[in-house]
Amino acid sequence: MAVALKNSSEESKSANYTVQLLDKLAAGGQRDAIVHGVRRISCLEARSTILRFARTLSENGVGEGDGVGLFVVNRPEALLLEIAVHFVGGRLVFVPPSRGSSELGAFIERADLKMLVFDPALGERAAELAKEAQVAAVFSLGASDGVPDFLCAASRRAELIPADAGDGSAVCTLLYTGGTTGSPKMVTHRSQLYDGVAAIAAGRRWASPDPRSLICTLLTHMSGHMVSLATILAGEVVVLIDDFDAEVVLSVLAAEKVTTMVVTPPMLYGILDHPDWPAAGFPHIESITYVAAPVAPSRLHQAIDRFGPVMHQYYASSEQGAMTELRPEEHDLSRPHVLGSCGRPLPGVEIDLRDENGPVTATGQVGEVYVRSGMVMEGYWQQPELTGEVLVGEWSRTGDLAYRDDEGYLYIVGRAKDVIVTGARSSNVYSRLLDDFLCTLPGISQAAAVGIPDASYGEAVHVFLVPVRGANPDVDEVRDRVVEELGDLYEPKSFSVVGALPRTTVGKIDKMALRASYLAEPKLA
Repeated sequence: MAVALKNSSEESKSANYTVQLLDKLAAGGQRDAIVHGVRRISCLEARSTILRFARTLSENGVGEGDGVGLFVVNRPEALLLEIAVHFVGGRLVFVPPSRGSSELGAFIERADLKMLVFDPALGERAAELAKEAQVAAVFSLGASDGVPDFLCAASRRAELIPADAGDGSAVCTLLYTGGTTGSPKMVTHRSQLYDGVAAIAAGRRWASPDPRSLICTLLTHMSGHMVSLATILAGEVVVLIDDFDAEVVLSVLAAEKVTTMVVTPPMLYGILDHPDWPAAGFPHIESITYVAAPVAPSRLHQAIDRFGPVMHQYYASSEQGAMTELRPEEHDLSRPHVLGSCGRPLPGVEIDLRDENGPVTATGQVGEVYVRSGMVMEGYWQQPELTGEVLVGEWSRTGDLAYRDDEGYLYIVGRAKDVIVTGARSSNVYSRLLDDFLCTLPGISQAAAVGIPDASYGEAVHVFLVPVRGANPDVDEVRDRVVEELGDLYEPKSFSVVGALPRTTVGKIDKMALRASYLAEPKLA
């Protein structure tokens, strides 16, 4: 009897996480996989779409290691296309949604793409970008004048089969990151990141028999990307919204009986401040994860009062992946100091604190956070010098400053670049401590401290205040309260009262923009 022999190259292939994801969808049958407004996409439909998208990619020359850029909005097809790119072993490139056309063109050129797919919903900007891009294949995710429609092409294709999956070791993603300090960089992650996502998915446990995860952040940002994949890998339902709107979120939470959602701090604040809060609350909510930036402890109190003991924090970054966790049961109002922490290291994650003299081991002593884990990036795409500044041996520098308490909780006090060096002894003011304290004062909704030039001390503390609607904070009283609580070193020398704070696309306060706005203001002679 003849025996079929496996191809040796197939035997040497690394597992591709998308095959596990497709198996989960197959098991889900006709159950919802993705809900987007009135659209409901079943698990089997989602699986079929991924495999037809993968065929379309392959027939247009996309294979292992080839770059596919996505300039898209939150819609089911975008999520399914992300998975299809990884299925064929491609390099997924998230094109930043908030840069000027010339910057985007340079970004795409540097990313070395074989294909660019844009969403017509992004309008003329996307169409112009497609025309200017020096990419072999350009598609639109839907009808667009003069550009092939990827969805139409895929609808005529037969499905690939799971055995056609590309080598898992070729799976790669370039995540854009610019933070508040400069132009976007391309953070490179490979299959180990997705091994971590699968592990997170395997550990998810909910009381509801029908868990549903609301994605409020961008699918093309690390938070939206990872959470949506983890949700499908866990056999749960992804609930998508086009863009964040507090009123829409409140409506969807109730209508879809959402059990968990991921938000950035300004999203959470918008939900808490919205007047249309239902009297019954949201009894189905089991977890609200906040990411991208810290939430002021005073607002956490408010969130716990409103939603119950469901708040859940991950300290994570594009470069280092998920690092620490503050679980819902640790959001304990009887231990208010813990609410100011970002939790303790996740399993498999090592954290060191270091200063210019080496490791920092004393409780309460501030140092820069260094991380070692399987979710740390490979590096910045084609930027070895910049990579070398962040990856130090087996460790990765975060640029965040923090201290530990005697229970092992980590407390972020600010970015190394945001430290305000001031006073007669050129001491450090950690802006996060000041920001959080200001938000506890009556009449103040949000606050941000920055360093401004000072002839006597080099830098002085300037504070931007966002008042609660209808409030008019007395800045002299605010100054007195700061000195009373934090000491003379933290005394603000000047204030700006503003309607809102500028944010990056992922919800972090843009302190570079705040400094620039202050310096641009005309000053009295």
